[in-house]
Amino acid sequence: EDCGSIPVCWNHAASILSALGRGCLHTDEAIGNACAKGISISFSYTGNDAPILDQRLYAGTASSLNELNAALRRYGNGDHTDPTRVSSLAEAVGVALAASTSGAGHKNDSDSKESTLDLGPTRLLCVDSLFALLGSSSFRKDNEISLTVGEALVRYADAYSPKGALWTRPKEGLPTSFDESYAAELPPHAHVLYVLLEKEIKTSSPHKRTACAPVLLALAGHASRLVHNDKLCADRAFVTEILDNLEKLQMAFVKLLADPKSKQLSRESCCLGLAACRGISVAAGSTGNIDEETSRSGALNERLLKAFGETTNYGGSAMIETRAQETARRAREQQDSADSSGAASSGAAASLMEDYGMEA
Repeated sequence: EDCGSIPVCWNHAASILSALGRGCLHTDEAIGNACAKGISISFSYTGNDAPILDQRLYAGTASSLNELNAALRRYGNGDHTDPTRVSSLAEAVGVALAASTSGAGHKNDSDSKESTLDLGPTRLLCVDSLFALLGSSSFRKDNEISLTVGEALVRYADAYSPKGALWTRPKEGLPTSFDESYAAELPPHAHVLYVLLEKEIKTSSPHKRTACAPVLLALAGHASRLVHNDKLCADRAFVTEILDNLEKLQMAFVKLLADPKSKQLSRESCCLGLAACRGISVAAGSTGNIDEETSRSGALNERLLKAFGETTNYGGSAMIETRAQETARRAREQQDSADSSGAASSGAAASLMEDYGMEA
C-alpha cells in the first residue's frame, strides 16, 4: 500500500470495469457478449461467501452494474430482444451482484465534486431488471431464460453469510400487501423471496407467473444442495430464510403445477421444487431441534397428501381420486339423486350398486 503505483492500479481496475459495462451495450453481439463475460470473470470467486469488495472499486462496480441494467432492459424486451445475449448479461449481473454485497449499504459523500452512482440503489435496479425478464419477450422466445435468472438471483441472495453475520431489516412488520419500499430495505436473501412470493407469482400475466417456477426451483434446489453437502450450511441466512418460508414455497409449487397455463418447463420445475422442499426439511432435521424439524417435515407431507391424494379431481385436486374415494363420491351422488326423484328411484340405484359389489 505504501507503493505509489498501487492506487493507480486500483483506479485502472475501476476504469476497466466501467469500460466493460459500457461494452455490454455495444451493437455488435460478439463484443457485447465478450464484455459481459469479462465482467463475470472479473468478479468471480470461489467458496460460499463473496470476498469484501475494496472501496476503490465501488465507483467502477456501480458504473458497470448501471450499464448492465440498461443492457438487460434493451435486449430483454422490445425491438432489440435477444435471448442469447440476455442470458450472458443475466449471468454477469448475478456474479457482479454477489461480489458487490459488502458495498450494498455504501452511499457517496454528498460533498464530493465528482458525481458517481451509489452502489446500493444500482444493485436494486439490476435485481428489478432480472425480475422484469420473467415473462418478457426474450422469455417467450426462450423460456430457459428463467433458469438463468434463477441462478443469478441465487448468487445475489446467498452471496455472503459468514458465522455471526447480522442483517438489518425494516422496523415495520410485514405489510398486508406487497410494498416496494419495504422490499428495498430487506437483505438480499429475504428480498428475493418476498418479491417472488408476494408479487411475481400473484401477477395476472400467465407468462410471468409460470416463469417463476424455475426461479423458485433454483432457490430451493440451491438450499437443498448446500445442506446436503454440508450440515453447517443450515445456519446460513439464505437457508434459514428458505426454511422459514418452506410452507409458502411448497404451496407456490403446487399452485403453479395446477395452473392450466403452465408449460413443460414450469411443470417439471414444480415437481423438482417439491422434491427439493422435502429434501431441505429432511436434511435440516438432522442438524437442529429434532421435534421441530420432524413436525415441519410431517406438515409438508400432509399438505402434499391433501393436494395430490386426499381430495378428488372432482373437487379441485391436482391428481385423480382413488378407487375408494370414487366409490364414496358416486354413492353420495346416487343418494342425492334418489332423494330428489323419489323412493322408487332410490331403490333402483341401490340395486344397481349392489350388482357391482358396492354398498348404497
